[in-house]
Amino acid sequence: MVVAMSSMLAIASAIFILAFILLYYVQRFRLYKESAKFPGPPNLPFIGSAHYFMGSTQDILNKCQYLLETYPSPFRVWLAGRLFYVAYDPEQLKTIFLSPKTIEKEDLYKFARPWLGTGLFTASASKWRIHRKLIMPTFNPRILESFVEVFSVQSEIMVREMEVEVNGGEFDIFHYVSLCTLDIICETAMGVSSNAQTQRNSAYVQAAKQLFEIIYSRMFKIWLHPDFIFNNTKLGKNMHECIKYVHGLTDDVIKRKKLALKNNENHGTLPSTEVKRKAFLDLLMELSHEGAKFTDEELREEVDTMMIAGNDTTATVNCFVMLMLASHPEIQAKVYEELREIYGSEDPCAAPVKYEDLYRMEYTERVIKETMRIFPVGPLLVRRVTDDLNIGEFTLTKGSSVVLGIIKTHRNEEIWKDPMTFNPDRFLPEECAKRHPYAYIPFSAGPRNCLGIKYAMLAMKVLLATVVRKYIIKKDNVLPIQDIKLKADIMLKPVDVIKIRIERRINENNKVD
Repeated sequence: MVVAMSSMLAIASAIFILAFILLYYVQRFRLYKESAKFPGPPNLPFIGSAHYFMGSTQDILNKCQYLLETYPSPFRVWLAGRLFYVAYDPEQLKTIFLSPKTIEKEDLYKFARPWLGTGLFTASASKWRIHRKLIMPTFNPRILESFVEVFSVQSEIMVREMEVEVNGGEFDIFHYVSLCTLDIICETAMGVSSNAQTQRNSAYVQAAKQLFEIIYSRMFKIWLHPDFIFNNTKLGKNMHECIKYVHGLTDDVIKRKKLALKNNENHGTLPSTEVKRKAFLDLLMELSHEGAKFTDEELREEVDTMMIAGNDTTATVNCFVMLMLASHPEIQAKVYEELREIYGSEDPCAAPVKYEDLYRMEYTERVIKETMRIFPVGPLLVRRVTDDLNIGEFTLTKGSSVVLGIIKTHRNEEIWKDPMTFNPDRFLPEECAKRHPYAYIPFSAGPRNCLGIKYAMLAMKVLLATVVRKYIIKKDNVLPIQDIKLKADIMLKPVDVIKIRIERRINENNKVD
């Protein structure tokens, strides 16, 4: 009897599992049918093309680039039972970016939510619409202008810290730049001084670096998707330790600022009359004070989002720009000549960068833009398709997701002549006018583009101008751009640390600039 019961239970369990699998595939039949119209890599039962994305984040990016080079836009990729279309044609990208049917972030971004919650980067469309409208005024020109002094002061500290490297060998420039951008973002986002440069404290930088690597790796490794598996792995435990540290930092600042705000109210004074420069957090707390309520958790989520967007992204782009300047001395000379026209031979500490100077740095801006063309911070973006979307000859099916292959668009030889040649003049106004407006999208595009575009460009110009006025940047062994190894930890990063060496600048009168 017991044996018979066991056999019946086993059979019932097998029937239930089989029925569940059949129901799953029946519900997704339309996705399978429609995806068959698209080219793409071969699929294996149950895992689809997930086996393509094994290995390190470098291996994953290499495989993504291989697929982007192999298949026309759009093509399809199955990741287990999930369908992803991949597009990189500018006209197709325009339709996708502008459509309300693809404004939701893909579910893969949920793996960043333990860290960033539902801040602007990871929020659902409904929450994003409300918060973006509330937050947008905090990036107005007057506020950005007030930040330039912070950019300048912290950049000057960085070049002083770099003095020990003058006339020495090559060194890791990210070490200096990431601490500088951390000091900048702590002051502009939270209104506190981290003194990371002078104290050489990079705990936050290291924690953020680990979090990016873990989250991106988890996105592609389907066996790590279930929380109950991931949380019991070494990666999961490391992630929670890093999150505990970064959340503790932000929570402590919010707690202290709320206490100060309460004390000011009790004494009948307003912080706005006492604070010369308001940080991002101050402005959000004022919005909460005025009725557009942010909870403490929401304040932390938006500040943490701003922290990672303003620190890691600008630090990485700055390092890539310096690598390009070191690799192309003739371009570096043009940048310096432009700066000489603005400042003469004045030392950056004697004549710091001012807000009005930044709009005269046209060539410097073209250099930054060309760097972000070749090394886009977000090489791949992913959106959910919430309803059938026609993108020309093809229709993206409801229930799928779409990957926007920015790195392929930016390096596409059908759009850019000699795409792996570094040429800032691609961004002269007359050249830009010839190209499709969605051929260059380093900050995403459409209504859900990056809110901090102007902040990032101003901050990068100030830092680079300060460095180039002070030092000549050199590289001993220049690699062709196509030989620079890259990885994607959500953001594009070099596999090997970027190393340069520096010499002091000497002006035409043989005086140190």
